Parts: sequence; C-alpha cells; structure tokens
Amino acid sequence: MTKALDYFDPARDFGDSLTEAFRRATAKFLVVAFSSDWRFAPARSREIVRALVEAGRDVSYALIDSQLGHDDFLMPLPEYNRVLSTYLGHAATEAGT
Repeated sequence: MTKALDYFDPARDFGDSLTEAFRRATAKFLVVAFSSDWRFAPARSREIVRALVEAGRDVSYALIDSQLGHDDFLMPLPEYNRVLSTYLGHAATEAGT
C-alpha cells in the first residue's frame, strides 16, 4: 500500500497538472490535514485544495492542530470529529436524507 501511495500521481495523465486532473471531477471534496502529519504534510493538502479551487471544484479544507503524527485521523480528536460530522451532515441534507 505504501508503494502504491508513493507512486500514485493523479496529474501524470494530465500534463502533470493537478488542476487539469481535477477538472472532470463531479464530487464535492473535504480535505483535512493534521499539523503533525509527516506522511501527508499540510503543504501537500493545501496544494490539492489550490488545484481543486483552480479547477472550479467544490472543496472544503480544515487544518487540525495535533501532535499525534500521521495516524491522527484514527484518534478521537474532538476538532476532527466536529469537522467531519458537520461536513457529512451538510452532505446528507443536500442529498435529502
């Protein structure tokens, strides 16, 4: 799995443009970064958000301050839970469920 993550490049087939890679997307996006994540650094998340915005996609972004490292999302962090539940609540409302 780590190797797949290391080699995955969504921009490869779009002239190395992450913006172009996202232009065809129809989903709404939530990008959550954790301040202490060494594997997927907040700078990379902001790069993804910028590309989504440039592509005209609907994106929400949150940076969660934490000292737990890469596996932050597995921990019971109140701020993360609030962000995720609020986003999913809005999505459910929009879907009519």
